[in-house]
Amino acid sequence: MPSTRKFVDLSNVIFREMDGEEVEEVIDLEYEVLGSSVFVKISTLPYYKKVIVADAGEIVGCAVVYWDSEMFRLGSIAVKEEYRGKGVGMELIKKCTEIAEELGYDSVWLEVSISNHTAIEIYKKSGFKVYKTIKHFYGIGKHAYRMVYYV
Repeated sequence: MPSTRKFVDLSNVIFREMDGEEVEEVIDLEYEVLGSSVFVKISTLPYYKKVIVADAGEIVGCAVVYWDSEMFRLGSIAVKEEYRGKGVGMELIKKCTEIAEELGYDSVWLEVSISNHTAIEIYKKSGFKVYKTIKHFYGIGKHAYRMVYYV
């Protein structure tokens, strides 16, 4: 059976910081892909934050990072379906680890559902390692891996 994925040319995808006018688009993308928005959850918390977007004339992917004096976290990665498997997620992860390094952090931390095999493989290919399992992180019976990338 032929693939239903569209051919995507990544040569016109620009990876950059989100503009203020793109907040709603980023939140909508997180809800569409993840069912919730890390950006919304952390917006009132005392963290420094940054959103990196993949821009192909529209926002086709985003990554939310946040940090404090002790830890740098990758809060979410969301990529539109037709851009998955094309390197957008891996490039977003790379940009996030570069930000952590520029800010002087020696590691990047994240949590991911143990059932999200695709994301786990992308994180591993990007250099993340499973640090530990967190039981019931996403609710009763919904466990997560805490993963770490050493800069």
